[in-house]
Amino acid sequence: MGNSDNDFGSVPTAFLWFAGAVGAFIVCTIVLMVVATVRNRRVLRQAGLDPMTAGSQLAVRYLRGQPGQPAVRSASDRLAELTDLRDRGLITPTEYDARRAQIIGEL
Repeated sequence: MGNSDNDFGSVPTAFLWFAGAVGAFIVCTIVLMVVATVRNRRVLRQAGLDPMTAGSQLAVRYLRGQPGQPAVRSASDRLAELTDLRDRGLITPTEYDARRAQIIGEL
């Protein structure tokens, strides 16, 4: 009835190409996932977050009204940032005065 050998001679070439393409796709997907994970961990560390608990840390900051900011910042840092925002025209002088009074009041 046919060749009883178990070699690849009886497997259609198109199937071998398809299997190779699927294998290459899987390998590329895994490599991209690893690269993305490494990059995300680096960004989280540079932002001062522990990659293993970043979600919880961000949730706590959000609940404290400080999303995207370090949990503890000195008043001088906050005042410097506030002055920079005013100087760049991103906040009005009235907003600047109100926020400055709030920061000084927290001391």
